[in-house]
Amino acid sequence: MVKKKVLIIEDEKNILDAQEMILEDDFEVIKAMDGNTGYDLAKKHVPDLIVLDLMLPFRGGYDLAFHFKQDKKLTNTKILMVTALSQEIDKMKGKMVGATHYMSKPFEPEEFLNKVKDLLSE
Repeated sequence: MVKKKVLIIEDEKNILDAQEMILEDDFEVIKAMDGNTGYDLAKKHVPDLIVLDLMLPFRGGYDLAFHFKQDKKLTNTKILMVTALSQEIDKMKGKMVGATHYMSKPFEPEEFLNKVKDLLSE
């Protein structure tokens, strides 16, 4: 069976590595540590889901989500925003630019894995 592709865009290496460890048994994981690399990898690999941090070097998560949703190849890609910004206004902005779901850090590994699986089974 072909594994679904998940692109993780996260600039904190320990969080990036933790997210990869949580997902790697079930999914093909692609990683980027800044917004520009994440954007290029999304266009190259066309993942099924993008796990997106908001505060990134070069390009922020809101900007990326907006541009992913404008791209014909990526418009159906699900976006899971995972961020320390947990105010209601941040969540509303995330939804406005195209986030499928919004998760606050810190999160439980099981909660994160279940959310990714839920989003990819929709």
